[in-house]
Amino acid sequence: MLPDTSRPFHVVCDASDFAIGCALMQYDAEGRERVVSYQSRQMKPVEMNYPVHDKELLAMRYALIKFRVYFLGEQTFAVYMDHASLRTAMKSPHLSQRMAR
Repeated sequence: MLPDTSRPFHVVCDASDFAIGCALMQYDAEGRERVVSYQSRQMKPVEMNYPVHDKELLAMRYALIKFRVYFLGEQTFAVYMDHASLRTAMKSPHLSQRMAR
């Protein structure tokens, strides 16, 4: 699907033990969820040693960098991830430097 800049975007991110991936999505005129773009890559050896929540944040950072041209301007977007511990980690006053970046 070609992107429609009049509709909001959303990003779905995930990380495994060895790779990260994301999809840029939009709802079409009929309300169906459509993929605009997929991106993925293998993790570097040092990244494979990250804790799970850091791998998930790495996937989100990767998605925001890859899809940044779609988010420029006043467009709103949402990011969906499947790792529940990130909710509590992001509310913590003690973030690691990697998480803060």
